[in-house]
Amino acid sequence: MKSTEIALLAVAAALAAVIAPLVALWVRRRIAKFDRDAALLQAIDDRDEETGGETRTENAMLRAVLDLSDVTVGQVMTSRRDMIAVEADLPAARLVDEVLSSPYTRIPLWRNSPDEIVGVLHAKALLRAVRAAGGMAVGLDIDRIASRPWFVPETRTLAGQLQAFRRRREHFALVVDEYGTLRGLVTLEDILEEIVGDIDDEHDPVVFGLKRQLDGSVIVDGKITVRDLNRELDWDLPTDGWATIAGLVLHEARSLPEVGQAFAFFGYRFEVLKKQRQRIAELRVTPPASETKAA
Repeated sequence: MKSTEIALLAVAAALAAVIAPLVALWVRRRIAKFDRDAALLQAIDDRDEETGGETRTENAMLRAVLDLSDVTVGQVMTSRRDMIAVEADLPAARLVDEVLSSPYTRIPLWRNSPDEIVGVLHAKALLRAVRAAGGMAVGLDIDRIASRPWFVPETRTLAGQLQAFRRRREHFALVVDEYGTLRGLVTLEDILEEIVGDIDDEHDPVVFGLKRQLDGSVIVDGKITVRDLNRELDWDLPTDGWATIAGLVLHEARSLPEVGQAFAFFGYRFEVLKKQRQRIAELRVTPPASETKAA
């Protein structure tokens, strides 16, 4: 055996001696976390069987907290298509009107293209600037009033994003994919709603897009998230790999369906009712017979 080969074997042996304990520690921690979470879930299930409705609600919240490490920002975000954003170079007076007419307190600002977000304008900061200017919007420097946009990856878990919100003391972030392309936005409220359910806000727009039918089926807007459907209807549709119900159908059909086409996935039936360009706009979803009877 050559001296270089002997040297390489010695180095490999030394590395193995250092790395093996680290790998073992990592594996033990992963197994410990799995066992701990599994034990918690079992305890919650046992508690469910012994207690009433109010405690079941608490148990559902506990399960949701455990799920935060398995759900990504991309699964709960408001998609780019549904974001409200305003052109940064609009006249200041018109920009004030746009912000005041919006149901949201934080508005992304874009320049050159709606996908190029250059700032986030908080309604309070804008109104303070208007008041400081004697009630006049003319001449306001919007770039100075707006805050810098904060971009986060769509693959980050909700647990990680919740910690990031706390560290930065922020409630709002823009979501990008691995190429830096804008995918949507996520708020602290989105994450809290995963735990406690929908948070009603007097300024929230009324959410349409879910109509229960007498035959047990449900007509839904394609952009409703699968997680919202599961939560609202007590369904168990999978959420991995897509955010919206239209995304689920596109993924499983592996093509853009035509109006009238129907598919069966995961025990549910999906019928395409409307399309808008290359997007599924409306679907009829029929759950399994057992869930229809339960409803």
